[in-house]
Amino acid sequence: MSDQTAEIEAKKGGSGIVLGLILAVLGAAGGYAAIGLDLIGLRHTPDPIEEPKYVAPAAGVFVDIPQIIVMNGPFLEGRHLRFRGALEVRPEDAEQVVVLMPRVVDALQGFLRSVQAEYFDYPDAIDQFRDHMRVRVIDVIGEEPLIDLLILELVPN
Repeated sequence: MSDQTAEIEAKKGGSGIVLGLILAVLGAAGGYAAIGLDLIGLRHTPDPIEEPKYVAPAAGVFVDIPQIIVMNGPFLEGRHLRFRGALEVRPEDAEQVVVLMPRVVDALQGFLRSVQAEYFDYPDAIDQFRDHMRVRVIDVIGEEPLIDLLILELVPN
């Protein structure tokens, strides 16, 4: 081989590396631009989620629960528990609930007699009382008529 041929081949090899580097940089820039500008459709925008609309609770009628005072229970030495509440019921079932009110009072008295004084120390005691009393009211009047049970007064003395 002559010196000229060796020089030409050396230049070709060097220019091949430079050309390869230029093509690699252009390919990387093109790929970055295609992804960044979403030219190939890879980016998916989720459909907007419809927020559920607020539905007001059914309008109900309030039926008062007579005041209940429990004297003999775990409250020792003359202490007692006083409860007053109301039931929110469907208007068409109000008369039926009024007729069943003595049974409701009896069911609630049974629960209130089992309450111990230390239960009032818990921060969520009122919620637990409401849940327990609600179950007992549902046992008496059924689940459909009852919308909510309101505790107006729950006082240990």
